[in-house]
Amino acid sequence: MTGHPLGRSEIDFDLGALRAFYANKRILITGAAGSIGADLALELARLGCAHLAMLDQFDHGLIDIVERVQRIAPRLPVTEALCDVRDADRLQSWMRKIEPDVVFHSAALKHVHLGERHPVECILTNLVGTHNTLAAAVNAGASHFMLISSDKAAAPSCVMGATKRLAELHLAGFQREHAAKTRLRSVRFGNVIGSQGSVLPRFTGQIESGGPLEVTHPDMERFFMSPREAVGLILSVAALDEQGAGAYFMEMGDAVSIMDLGRALIRQSGKPINIEITGLRPGEKFKEQLADEYEAIAPTALANVFRVTPVAKDAYVTSADVAHLEAVARTMDNAIVRQRVFAHLDERLGRRQPATG
Repeated sequence: MTGHPLGRSEIDFDLGALRAFYANKRILITGAAGSIGADLALELARLGCAHLAMLDQFDHGLIDIVERVQRIAPRLPVTEALCDVRDADRLQSWMRKIEPDVVFHSAALKHVHLGERHPVECILTNLVGTHNTLAAAVNAGASHFMLISSDKAAAPSCVMGATKRLAELHLAGFQREHAAKTRLRSVRFGNVIGSQGSVLPRFTGQIESGGPLEVTHPDMERFFMSPREAVGLILSVAALDEQGAGAYFMEMGDAVSIMDLGRALIRQSGKPINIEITGLRPGEKFKEQLADEYEAIAPTALANVFRVTPVAKDAYVTSADVAHLEAVARTMDNAIVRQRVFAHLDERLGRRQPATG
């Protein structure tokens, strides 16, 4: 075990095919100031897209990624859109102005323990924000819509994962309601090395400050992928010639022991750093998975990439469902909101709730 958590060969994607697909397309990225959104923007600039719009509510981050894109592609037409995905009217206005061919929806609340403390915010951003962006993209005539999801959407135990799963299911529900010609996809990620909030930067910071290195549980394991793999996966799945809303994931090898990773980083540092076991936080699991028993898994034309579709015929989320959960989020307290999110998801998946008492 080394300090590099992949422990496997990185998966390559066909850059030539991606360049041919994206060369003349107008692109919009939500959450462009985040780690994945920014990496997507930089790669699309290199691939030579026709126009690149970057949308985020974080002003400093938005300015930064726009400037970085302009440095590597000074002739590329760019649009900076300072906007919150919760604001449906402003999203509609931006989409009409930009007229994107492809929309990558990366804006989200991604931190598990924060989402457990603020389930209302998770619903409003991860589910309502997805609906707003999807509706605006379809109304603007986008040909492709890609939702950036999470491995925590599989067998979700946290609010963040549950809202991501509901957002995935909403793609199918929206397509049924509107017979949308837009190709709707979602991609599930593991941990992206070096991304905001991921374990490697946190461990590195703890080691640099003299420790202790904090591990929640000795048996904790996670999947990892490189930023290059993450971007390649998103761009490749969006370009796939497949019909119907679906979720996709990449084979990421064996899950990595977080304890082993921490020990390896300590060895590399040469410092006498102690490891402190802090205990599982609300919503956390020992191990993540990329699909669950309520889904069917099928190969795709992309090597090492698989598509998952719900087993239950009613496993889709309508716009009325989203509106209902938004009303719950805006009127109920956090405990009730969390219960309603999981109850709604269980009903859609045909999932039995665990017995109590």
